[in-house]
Amino acid sequence: MKSKYIYLILSPLIIIIAVFAVSALPEKEPEAPLEGKSDLAVKVEYAKLETLHNTIEVTGKLKAKDRYEIYAEVEGRLLSSAKKFREGNYYKKGQVVLQIDKQERYMTLLADKSNFMTDLTAILPDLKEDFSESYPTWNQYLKEFDIHQPLKELPTPKTEKEKYFIAGNGIYSSYYTIKSSEEKLSKYTIYAPFNGVISKSNVEAGTAVRAGEELGEMVSLSSYELEVTAPLKDIEHFKKGSKVNLYSSELETEWTGTVIRIGSTLDANSQSVKVYIQTSGKDLKEGMFLTAKVNSTSFEDAIQIPRKLIFEENQIFIVENNKLKIQKIEVLESFRSEAIVKGVSANSAVLMTNIKNPYEGMKVQVMK
Repeated sequence: MKSKYIYLILSPLIIIIAVFAVSALPEKEPEAPLEGKSDLAVKVEYAKLETLHNTIEVTGKLKAKDRYEIYAEVEGRLLSSAKKFREGNYYKKGQVVLQIDKQERYMTLLADKSNFMTDLTAILPDLKEDFSESYPTWNQYLKEFDIHQPLKELPTPKTEKEKYFIAGNGIYSSYYTIKSSEEKLSKYTIYAPFNGVISKSNVEAGTAVRAGEELGEMVSLSSYELEVTAPLKDIEHFKKGSKVNLYSSELETEWTGTVIRIGSTLDANSQSVKVYIQTSGKDLKEGMFLTAKVNSTSFEDAIQIPRKLIFEENQIFIVENNKLKIQKIEVLESFRSEAIVKGVSANSAVLMTNIKNPYEGMKVQVMK
């Protein structure tokens, strides 16, 4: 019992002594900043004010301007010339592309010409007697007649009576029948209409073809047409005859094109208009995609910066005396990743480094 009272008396004394002991200890001085701690290194670009242009870019698919779909106008069997009729093969203008067997048609034509020659011979005596002035002309025509050559134009009658005489003997009818056969015979041989390559081949040598059957397709390599779709708000910058720059994302080459047509109708869904651009040059191929660049509005005393540097819609950071400073700007035009802005003084150090949680007055070190 006595020890219990002693414990109750000593406990408060011990607590009071501990409190005085702690308060008597020296206060801990605040930690001094680390000497030599480096500021954040950043990249800047010094504003160079200039006149910038808003560039409109539209992409389309390249097509050959001259395209020739080859159809059979007669029926028959394809000859060996069809062996070369393959995609990618080149033909010069006027070169034979395909031949269809015409032997039977040719022999029929020779027979018709032979009969025509007989008819002319039969009327010569009457011409000599009744139309003596015209006889020498018709006689000379018959002498020069060659069944293996195309028919020459018939002599012109000198009188109405002579014309009726010639017509009554079936000369005109036979003449135009033969000329029609000659024209049809020419369709058995197909010639290249221009310098170009075969882009599609549907036939083989030796196969029989029918009139109206598609045999293939040929395209010219000298000129191409690019069809692009321009937004309605930008169509005013495309003028017929104006030059545009063209480039491919796959090749490090640029070409120049000319606007040759502008569509007259508007696509209701996309609110766009079709524009057709003609171009030519090395490395261009049917089916490749090209992008057309057209300069539109000009902006003076402006700079172009990455869009990611803009915050609060109209602010960027510049660096002054190794500290960040907020600079208000006017965004004139925005692209996919870039923006044209003004409001920055010439030679201002525009911050080009993305910093986590930047603030005005933040100390930085400009990288040299």
